Amino acid sequence: MNNTEVTVQFNLNYNTNEKAPQAVTIEKDKEMALAQKPIPERAGYRFAGWYKDPGCTEEWLFGAKTPEFMKPPVEWMSVKESMTLYARWAEPVHIRTAQELDAVRKDLHGWYVLDNDIDLSSLGQWQPIGQYEPDYEYADAEWWVHAFKGRLDGNGHAIKGLRIEGEHPFYQCGLFGAIANGEVHDLVIEKPVIDVKGAVLYVGTVSGMMRQDRGRHSILEGICVKGLQTRVEIDREAQTYISVAGLIAGVWDGDIRGCRADGKIAVKSAGKAGGMLFTGGLAGESYSQTDGCTADVEIEVQYDRKDAEGEQTSYIGGLQGGSTYIKNSTAKGRISICGDNGKGQVVAGGLAGSERYGIVSGNTSLSTIQADGVRTLQTGSLIGEYNFQYAVFGMMQGVTETVLKDNRAQGSAPICGSGDVPCFEYNGMKMTYIVENCTE
Repeated sequence: MNNTEVTVQFNLNYNTNEKAPQAVTIEKDKEMALAQKPIPERAGYRFAGWYKDPGCTEEWLFGAKTPEFMKPPVEWMSVKESMTLYARWAEPVHIRTAQELDAVRKDLHGWYVLDNDIDLSSLGQWQPIGQYEPDYEYADAEWWVHAFKGRLDGNGHAIKGLRIEGEHPFYQCGLFGAIANGEVHDLVIEKPVIDVKGAVLYVGTVSGMMRQDRGRHSILEGICVKGLQTRVEIDREAQTYISVAGLIAGVWDGDIRGCRADGKIAVKSAGKAGGMLFTGGLAGESYSQTDGCTADVEIEVQYDRKDAEGEQTSYIGGLQGGSTYIKNSTAKGRISICGDNGKGQVVAGGLAGSERYGIVSGNTSLSTIQADGVRTLQTGSLIGEYNFQYAVFGMMQGVTETVLKDNRAQGSAPICGSGDVPCFEYNGMKMTYIVENCTE
């Protein structure tokens, strides 16, 4: 090792004969990449990060608060000298009361297990656990320092009395506000009520947002949302960005497995500004692996934008507003779109509004789509469109095909509202579009 290099040792931080992760040697004053972060395992515990001290009071963050292509990074932790990092281990914490569930926000890295049903009505307005910050947009999930990074096991128990109401300029709504490299399993949420108004909102029953780093896990699995009542109003002069869904509003990598949602979502858009609106029975804007899920949600989107000055683009889907990978899933609700949307386009699909890139296979869309008074509308019985703008992000990740395969959809609209698109080329990259064995 020369004078410009330093070494980082890893200590498992408990009495064990297991070998610690291999030390890392890097250039002095540089950050450790996310790929260099060891993820050890210990029976009966959840790994909760690396810390500068054995007592685990100061966490060390890997990577940077910007994507890899933005160099130098905006913010990172520089390794200035050789050091040792210590593992933190979270034991299961058993939750039996509303107050104990509310206390989860005190340790966002913990592992929590429900022992019985929980009624939140005694707490009044629910404050979502974990937050998304405006400067997180390009940050690795590692740097979502106020998000929930732990695990919640519902054990099939129900959370009742979840209520969120009010006006918020920037807000993430749900049991959780934001999840980063975290997990929620086997949970029922009964008759949640969310009634909010604002310009930038991510509204989902389980979480507003979820983010996953490469090599890590963000998972929503075996979750059932029953009888949801969600109402969102957009009435702003400023640029708006809204995502509304029965389960989760925004997903940037992660898995959604075996989840269900039923109930009603009502969105009213009356602002003059432009922006984007995502609405889905299960997920809103979703760059995820979705498998074995069902949405039976009545979606109503009402516009009053005849005097709008900006363009608002809407993506509406029975399962997801915007999507990438979906398989073995079903959408069977009703989508009702009405009113004057002013400038901008409305895109609706029985399963998904906007397919960005990836594979949609083995799905069934039984959704019905009704529209009245909308100026510019494009519909598809399965998906509303292929989105070429976001296809570029897929191509940058090496995705070269977007495939619709072995799907079934009902309705008079074509399988894809964009029609037959053989390929899309941009800056030397190419995306091929394939439709195989999709029936109406």
